[in-house]
Amino acid sequence: MKKQLLPIILCGFALGLSACTAPNAMRTQTDPATGASNVKTMTSNPVLATRIGVNRVNMTTLGDIKKASLALKNGWFYAQSFEYKIVWFDADGTEINPEGATWKPITLQGREVKTVQSVAPNPSGVDVLIYMKKD
Repeated sequence: MKKQLLPIILCGFALGLSACTAPNAMRTQTDPATGASNVKTMTSNPVLATRIGVNRVNMTTLGDIKKASLALKNGWFYAQSFEYKIVWFDADGTEINPEGATWKPITLQGREVKTVQSVAPNPSGVDVLIYMKKD
């Protein structure tokens, strides 16, 4: 009986681990007419999605280049450590400088809000996509 349950338990454990490493993503969608930004959440990790969220998005312009400030909020009472990277897109939805975004570690204490920032690599950057993953 134990030998029959072992593969099932190991398989369940492996699935649980793979769910914890899949990245979450939240993308801004800028309305060209008004310039307002909305956040769209895409998730493949329900555990991280229920714990970390984008509380606020501010898009500002530095000359002809955009700067994004994203307030990340830990919805739990316990510290959450994860990694994030911010990717920029042009008005057509094409990724700008795909190799330029790197994973950065961050820790949010219970119920903490921290702001992360990114500057567009060139003037064509209008929207951002923030990926988050937890190891």
